[in-house]
Amino acid sequence: MQQKQPTEGPFFPPNSSAIIITKIASTALIDEVVKTVRSYFTLPISQYIEMDADSYRTLVAEAQDQLNKRYFTRLLTNDQLDLLMDVLATKHILIQRNLCLRATRPQIKNLQEFVGWHRESFYGIGVERCVNFWVPIANVNVENTLRYIPDSHLIPDDRLEIIRVEDASTPKHSSGHKIGLRYAPKNIISGVDFSQARPFQVKVGEAAIFSGALIHGAAENSSNLIRFSMDFRVIAKEAYGGPEIKPSDSSSFFSFVPL
Repeated sequence: MQQKQPTEGPFFPPNSSAIIITKIASTALIDEVVKTVRSYFTLPISQYIEMDADSYRTLVAEAQDQLNKRYFTRLLTNDQLDLLMDVLATKHILIQRNLCLRATRPQIKNLQEFVGWHRESFYGIGVERCVNFWVPIANVNVENTLRYIPDSHLIPDDRLEIIRVEDASTPKHSSGHKIGLRYAPKNIISGVDFSQARPFQVKVGEAAIFSGALIHGAAENSSNLIRFSMDFRVIAKEAYGGPEIKPSDSSSFFSFVPL
């Protein structure tokens, strides 16, 4: 049975899998992001690989705090404001209060280093109506980039079977939780065909804007370098205003503020 397009926003071009790849207009803005992140990671890669989880995550959190102090969520949203207003069908946009810096080390096993397959409604009821704003920063390639399942934004939540597993390495409100890792990640065990997974084709200087309902997840970092990216969410004020919008994982992760 053919699935129907959602009747309320966000709105994406037909046959796009609810994804738009766009060029960041301000090259100076991306250069500033890259420079800010690199200023926190000046040691040889081997030293970061050898760091214990808490020390490394604390470092990432410090770099993330600096990005947020410089209001890159607001700057990037304004850079793509016309596009976002079209997708969200509104002139009244709310932005996530804080972005997440993803700094995935290579050669790390048996430790949550990135967020696997999910959609935003796993962690915040109602936020499937948001759009994700994902920006590669450095060392992202087709082998280790963000992945997605085509047209999975059309799969109803009740078609997915998920299990929630406590992660002892990521306590609630820890540095790992602060940088967007999950203290109780929800894993999809049926309802979607992962053999259809595709990589995002996004270069440094570009961004992927995609539906919060799209099933997506990071890949293991198979390179020899730290993979850096950042992400945040935006939503129409009209969509956020409903009482069904509430976080189910963190009291602040899906906190939105006016642009």
